[in-house]
This record gives sequence, C-alpha cells and structure tokens, in this order.
Amino acid sequence: MVNFVYPEELYLFVESIRPFQVRDVGTSKWLEVHEMVIKLSQQAALELAQNREEEVKEFLISRDKLRLLIHEAYCVTLWKTRVLPHLLEIDPNPQATFLIYTVLYHEASVVALLDMCLYHPSGCETLQESVMDLVDYCAQAVAQVIGLVSMGYHENESKMDVDEAVLTELERQKRDLIYKIGLRCISILNYLADNLALFHLSAARRMLVTHDIPWLMVDVLCFRPWQRKTSKGLQKFIDEKWTNVEDSAKIVKPEAQAWFCVRQLLLNAQAMENYALNEARCQQLSKLLGLMHETLLDQLPPLIDLKQFLSRLTLSGNTASKQQTLLLEDVPQIQEELMKEVHKDGGFYQIAQAQDSVFLSKNRADICALASRLSGAYGTDLLCELEQNLEDLKLGEPQDTQAGGDAEPDHNSCAMCQAKAKKKCANCKQVYYCSRDCQLKDWPQHKELCLKK
Repeated sequence: MVNFVYPEELYLFVESIRPFQVRDVGTSKWLEVHEMVIKLSQQAALELAQNREEEVKEFLISRDKLRLLIHEAYCVTLWKTRVLPHLLEIDPNPQATFLIYTVLYHEASVVALLDMCLYHPSGCETLQESVMDLVDYCAQAVAQVIGLVSMGYHENESKMDVDEAVLTELERQKRDLIYKIGLRCISILNYLADNLALFHLSAARRMLVTHDIPWLMVDVLCFRPWQRKTSKGLQKFIDEKWTNVEDSAKIVKPEAQAWFCVRQLLLNAQAMENYALNEARCQQLSKLLGLMHETLLDQLPPLIDLKQFLSRLTLSGNTASKQQTLLLEDVPQIQEELMKEVHKDGGFYQIAQAQDSVFLSKNRADICALASRLSGAYGTDLLCELEQNLEDLKLGEPQDTQAGGDAEPDHNSCAMCQAKAKKKCANCKQVYYCSRDCQLKDWPQHKELCLKK
C-alpha cells in the first residue's frame, strides 16, 4: 500500500509540529517541520480519498496539535503580507522564488489539515480558546476570495502566460493559493457553525457580531467563486482543480458548505439572541431567496427550513428591537503574541534584512541543494505513481466496444523519443511522455497546442 507517511513514522511527524516565530520562517528547522507538514497533509488526503482509517486526523487531535496549526497559518500570513514585500524591495528580481512559494504553500497545507480535522466534532472540541483566532483567520480568508473574484481573478486565469516575468508568476501563484485557502475556510466556518455548542459564548458572538458570517456567506453565494466561464466552457472547482461541467445547476462542495453555514447560524436560536436583524441585514439575507430554486432544494433538502425562515423574515421585516446583552468577550491571542515577538526582533523590515541571505541567495550550489531537498519533500514521484495507479484502475475496467470500433492501444509512445510511455501531459491530457526530461525538451514545441486546450 502506497503511503506518504508510514505508521511507524506518524507519531514522530505529528510530535515534530511546533510553533515558530516570523523570524524563523525559511530556516533549516522550519523547513524540517514544513516537510513533515507536507507529508502529513498528503497522507491525510490519501486516507480520505481511499476511505481508509484517518490516522493522521486522530494523531493530530489526540496530541492537541490543531492550535499549533492555527498558529502556523497566522505566522505565514504575517510573513506573506508584512515581510515578503520588504524582501522584494531589497531585490526586485530574485534568483529563485521556489523557497518563497514553499512558504506560501505551507499555509495552504496547514489549512488543508485543519479542514480535514475539523470535519469531526472531536477536532472542534480541542480548539478551546484558539477558536477565536480561527474565526478571525477564516473570515479574512473568505473576504479575500470575494475580493479576488470581484477584481477579475477568474478572467485573468484564462490568460496565463508560461513566459511571464518571475514576479508576475509569483503574484499569480500567491493569488491561486489565497483562492484555495479561502474556499477551504468556507468549509471550516461551516464546521464551526455546526459545532457552536462546543465553544464558549464568545465564539458565537465573534462569528455573528464581530465578523457577521451570515452577511459574508451571502456575498460568497452571490459571487460564486467556485465557478468561472472560459474558452473551454463553464468550469467548476472540484477536488482542488477546475473541471468542465455541463450541468450548471450541479452543487459543488464549497457552495454546499456556504449554504449550510448560513443555515446553521440563522436557525440556531441561542446564537441568534445576539444577532440583531436590522434593515440592512434583512435586505442582505433576502438576496438568498432569489438563489433558492427548486433544483438547489432538490440537491440540498435541509435548505427548505432556511427558505421558510427567510420568507417569514421578509414578511415580518425589521426585528432589531431586541436588547444586546453585555458579555465579557475573550480576545484572540495568537496574532497578538506573534506581533509582540516581531516588535522584539525590531519589526518586519529588520526581519526581512535578516532573511535576505535565505530567500534572496544567489549561490547556485545552495539553491540547487535546497531545490533537491524540497523536491524530495513534496514526493512528486510518489504522486505520479498514485495518479498512474488510478489511471490503470480506470483502464482495467471493462468497457463496451462498438462493432467495428477501434480498440485502445496497449501502450502509448513518448512524443519526444517514441519510447513506451504511461505519463501524459497534466494540462491537455493528450500527449504522452516516458520521463520528465522528455516533457521538458518537448515543451517549446508542445506549449502552443497545450495552452489552447
């Protein structure tokens, strides 16, 4: 059985997760933990895809590591927004950007682990006071997705250029990860809304009053960031990639999660005691009625209750006369503690100068060594093997053949050297290669055809 992390390694990998400060990002110790987080994320996704026992989830929850994952997500966010701009001011044209991308990808991997663990109530239970920080983080991430879409993110995606400048490519990669993180945060907010009873009252107030998550989810459902129109037709974001769809009414996971999040909050009588349904909120929520067509309700029957609630709200109008109760509200701690450490280190610019030699190194030997190390950490060869196993399973399924139809060939030939090839171009799915070297050599001739697909 293929694994990214074997059972005997799992305890060590999980125990190795520890909190870092912004100044530590990119250091050798940070990279060691990053490699383990990447493999844990890949292993958790593999266990989920193959309906295996979720050992990674169990270890992370039992060892109380979810709060550390939230800490790491905040740490990278601060580095990305406050340190990276200073680094690019020091050297606007860095020799290699893969280490910068590695840091950005670290955040996505951490959020993916949180998403998979918080699906279970036992995961939400272990958050305790860190749920406040998580609500803040997710609300910001979802708002960023809405901002990306409103500024034409989907339109720009179809105009990607393989020869784009280094900084342009880095900015595109950063936007892609912000988008993926934001969609996962929709799921996380839904899990938190579904388990509000497990948290103290401050968590519900944080979601409903401080960030007004129902309002935010209405914006998400109106902007529909999980779908786009391209030259290939209508596409929806399914299983972490854009997929052509013929049925535009088919609900995808992020859309369903957004709907359920609204439902869990608005139909929670105890939580709604602190949510004043004023005129502005009533108008915002009424937008959902126009989206609740029969096809949607057929796919998500629990939304019938929500539609009835919204219909009554439209008829009754403003109900904001209820008095607000005074609560002693907990304050999020993780970001505040990180900021205190940053000030001790002299501020973000001082940290950027200290990390200059790490992220802006021009030493070719160091760059190659780091690239080789990260390539092994990401397990690209193992990913290719898993993908090929899935393809082989599909090819092994019995298929009906028409009379006189052409049979599938036993193997395909490499487009470069004509040797036997099993791997095909991940984008166009039409051209086969025997190795990555052949794919790279053929790219100048193949890219024009590939980018049209």
